[in-house]
Amino acid sequence: MGGRSWRPPARIAAMRTLPTSSRTLMSSASEPTETETRWNHNLQFHAWILRQMPHACESALDVGCGDGVLTTKLASRSTHATGIDISPEMIATARREAARGNITYVTGDVLSSPLPADGFDFVAVVAAIHHMPLDAALARFARLMRPGGALAVVGLAPNTSPADYAMSAASVFVSRLFRIMRGWWSSPALRIEPDMPYSQIRSIARRMLPGVVLRRRLFFRYTLLWRKP
Repeated sequence: MGGRSWRPPARIAAMRTLPTSSRTLMSSASEPTETETRWNHNLQFHAWILRQMPHACESALDVGCGDGVLTTKLASRSTHATGIDISPEMIATARREAARGNITYVTGDVLSSPLPADGFDFVAVVAAIHHMPLDAALARFARLMRPGGALAVVGLAPNTSPADYAMSAASVFVSRLFRIMRGWWSSPALRIEPDMPYSQIRSIARRMLPGVVLRRRLFFRYTLLWRKP
């Protein structure tokens, strides 16, 4: 588990050197918070995650929620959001930093914790599905979702094919560019290296979730989107 370190982009660092009057004039309700300006490969996909939410979302689930940054965003677009993580330390941080009152945090394993079947309109999983058996995870998520609900996964897979290596090579260049522009936030969350190839993930997902859409992405990730009939 690494320490938390975040290097602000130059435009934010420069704000600290401005006179107080200048900072006041530039401040507004739309000024991004430190949490909103953090960047890393997982945070890059939060906007994609939010775009997949149903328009009338009553209940959202953030699997492997970590410190709750995504959970808070889900809560801003739903009646209620639940964040679940197996790490008590991460859940304690999420509760301490919670910015909204419509969030419940649960310490536990999503595969066995007593979550309501057909209880969620939206399930989000970012960089966590490779921590669990894929078959069991997909089956569990499908059971937790209400009809018409959406499952949005941002996952990792090792390079095993020419297409994998080509996308990773492009990701190296783009990632360096984004680091220069956005800085880099190092999450304290547990890191486990993925071991299932993308081709196998795709095969299992297509078998278990008819109509699922998977795509390789830049920033060393793939996305999976499924809407429950």
